[in-house]
Amino acid sequence: MEKFDYKSAVDFIIGRPSSKGVHTLEKIRKLLGIFDNPQDNIKLIHVAGTNGKGSTSKILAQAFSTRNRVGVFTSPYISRINEAIVIDGKEISDKDFADLVSRIKSPVESLDNEGLYLTYFEVLTAIMYIYFYEQNVDIAIIETGLGGLLDSTNIVKKPLASVITTISIDHTNILGNSIEEIAYQKAGIIKEGVPVFIYPQTKEAMDVLVNKARKTNSKVYTFNKDEIEIKQSDEKANIFTFRTYKDVDIKLLGVHQIYNASLALMVLEYFKDEFDLDEASIKEALAKADNIGRLTEISKEPRVIVDGSHNKESIDALKEALKTFTYNRLIIGFSVLKDKDYAYIIDSLNELADELVVTSMDNPRAFSLEELKEIVGQKRKDFIVFRDNIKAYEYSKSLYKKGDLIVWCGSLYLISDLINYENQTKTRRY
Repeated sequence: MEKFDYKSAVDFIIGRPSSKGVHTLEKIRKLLGIFDNPQDNIKLIHVAGTNGKGSTSKILAQAFSTRNRVGVFTSPYISRINEAIVIDGKEISDKDFADLVSRIKSPVESLDNEGLYLTYFEVLTAIMYIYFYEQNVDIAIIETGLGGLLDSTNIVKKPLASVITTISIDHTNILGNSIEEIAYQKAGIIKEGVPVFIYPQTKEAMDVLVNKARKTNSKVYTFNKDEIEIKQSDEKANIFTFRTYKDVDIKLLGVHQIYNASLALMVLEYFKDEFDLDEASIKEALAKADNIGRLTEISKEPRVIVDGSHNKESIDALKEALKTFTYNRLIIGFSVLKDKDYAYIIDSLNELADELVVTSMDNPRAFSLEELKEIVGQKRKDFIVFRDNIKAYEYSKSLYKKGDLIVWCGSLYLISDLINYENQTKTRRY
């Protein structure tokens, strides 16, 4: 067996081919079969949705880990691939990651030779399932990468529960052009006889989900937003009451996170006896749960907040959250990918911004700088464009005056770059 060091292991995974639009569970089914299907020997909760699945997963993991050994799988990562695979708040070590890639390399290449080319995400998913099984987690919280029905995480036969967060239009080239089509893909994680916990949806999405649950004899648990009493939701705190849980204080900002937390509370209430949880430990966990890149402050002076909002629903959530913030001027920086609802995103940010800074990204799905400049220029004349996103970021900070607020959004890829840059700057400073 060829032994990888950490860098070589990361290079091997990152270098895997794309799906080229062909999605199937056959490849990962064969790969995990070689390792005796560890995914079927783990207690897990499977989470899908367009927005909110990362935050919901982090809340669940934080709460379960108060009394249990908990694995959590989320994507995309911000700084290091290790962030995707975590047990009790600790990322998989470089050594464990390299060792698992070393073990999986030969089976992956054997499948390559059969014409079954596993993608980066499929290989990462396989590593995660093997790792969580061998580390003997009590429960794992598994977030889908894209969709649900044909997502590689959906190889599991019988999770403890399926959780579906809010569904909206996104990834239409893969999941479909309508809410019904997208909901059908998300509903793919609902399994025979397994309870499903559903965020309040549009009627179109809910009908699809409930129909699938009926066919699979899966009991549906949901809630109405009227059941939530919001005590405070602003830049300082998110405090609410939901059913029997009074004055819940969550670290995550934005009223949308109150709804995500309520969904998580339904799941935690259902499993609290099985996993030795109580109301006090659950509330304490919710006060600590975080999801970097979602209304995250990365600089205090100048005050900079980054948010991974990159589709219509998440931009709307950002707009609602900003209504509760106090500032003099709002300086917005952004970039956007071609396959998003870019017209809506640009219109929304243009309406909000006192100052607008636009940049490009090194991504095959990104607009060229010239294209982006032309599109934004149809809406606004007083904005500035930078090819280099770090120069754009520094320029936005140069516009800052005390009492202003700088917000960067529009792409998780961009937000990742800015968080990493700010962290490196702080490291050099100290």
